[in-house]
Amino acid sequence: MRSGSLLSKLLNGSLPPLLAEIDRQLEQGDIRQAEIIIARRLRRGPVDGAGRSALLLRRARVRLFSEKPGDALADLREAFALDSDLTAQPEVRELLADVHFARFELAPLGFADRADADQALAYYRALAAELPNYPNQGWVSYQTGRVLLSANRVDEAVSQFEAALGEPSWVDALRSLCFERLGFVELFERRNPAAALACFAQAIDAYPAGENSGWLVQLHILRSRALREQKDYIGALNAARQALRAVDSHAPDYRLAYSEAHLAVGEALAHFRSREEDAIDHLVRFLQLGRQPLGVDVTWGRVYETIGALSLRLGRYGSAAEAFDTALAYNPTHPLGDTLQLQIARARYDFGDYARAAQTLESLCAAAEAEGDMVLDYRVYSLLADSYAAQGAYHQAADAYAQAVTLTPSSGAERAALLDAHERALRHLPRSGAMDKQAAAR
Repeated sequence: MRSGSLLSKLLNGSLPPLLAEIDRQLEQGDIRQAEIIIARRLRRGPVDGAGRSALLLRRARVRLFSEKPGDALADLREAFALDSDLTAQPEVRELLADVHFARFELAPLGFADRADADQALAYYRALAAELPNYPNQGWVSYQTGRVLLSANRVDEAVSQFEAALGEPSWVDALRSLCFERLGFVELFERRNPAAALACFAQAIDAYPAGENSGWLVQLHILRSRALREQKDYIGALNAARQALRAVDSHAPDYRLAYSEAHLAVGEALAHFRSREEDAIDHLVRFLQLGRQPLGVDVTWGRVYETIGALSLRLGRYGSAAEAFDTALAYNPTHPLGDTLQLQIARARYDFGDYARAAQTLESLCAAAEAEGDMVLDYRVYSLLADSYAAQGAYHQAADAYAQAVTLTPSSGAERAALLDAHERALRHLPRSGAMDKQAAAR
């Protein structure tokens, strides 16, 4: 940062040296200082149209870096109103495309407007077609690939990432960015964790020395995920810990990166017996550092589901049931929702809350019936019967055991155990002869 006296001279002097200082701050990644300088100059007094538009362009870049694309777009529109010729400048066109794509990417869940992504793609395509020798063509291809990937046009996206590897760019880390996206495609689209890990290794090797380590956080998290897919849980844990160490506390997205690194560590630890406490601790930190979703959120649902499973292993049945309940609240269309309901009932039964266990399973059966489906998992009726029997409701228990028996194979230990339980429930029922005599006496 320049001294206060020098900055004061720049603010009071001609605009070109001040613009150069802002550009220097942006190049160094000091977004906050660049923002301060721009704000002070705009407040100091009148600036002609060309000067104001130059300041607005730089403020738009600051706001893009600060993840405020809506404000950045407002600055660009004001700058274009002051000087319409700006829209012909390649760097400005690139910035406008970046802002539109950021608006799409950073929109809250359910509020993303695909029109922003389509607009960005149109700008990138036009720039590449009209200026094939653009000095930052590598970045344009990379961003084009990201837009295509967001539209699930995977093969086209891969072609753009591969092209960007051989194109010029003033983004020093571009090769690393491309290898990271290629690895992402291998991991999540092609289900090839070995190929993904090879790409991630190239991304690390290509990362420029002296660059901020914050970007590596997400890369190590992806490595951890790929290693978990290979069942290399020790490697996954080491990669997640590398992510945690790489978090930059001065970065604008510090809390987000820190929370996601804790999630990666927690999910890796969940695979180790005797590390349940540590795993839960990291998962809870993820929840504490993150912004609580307002509605459906699959990631938060998955975290609570993992906490529930870990709590079961620790014998904390009440906590497990609460965690599973919360998991379903965040992901009500869970593809294994019935299994999760069964887990909730099992946790409540083991906790001694037999009535709520029965209620959970009754609701599960009623929901299936309302949709015209049938519950075909014998474990549902077996646990329902156990819950009734634990409350002394032997008639209901006998009926549920009988239903469970019909859903089990014709032989096997499970069927034998259910038949035995069914007999025990029946023995608790009054004999029909005794009931007839009592009825006649009445």
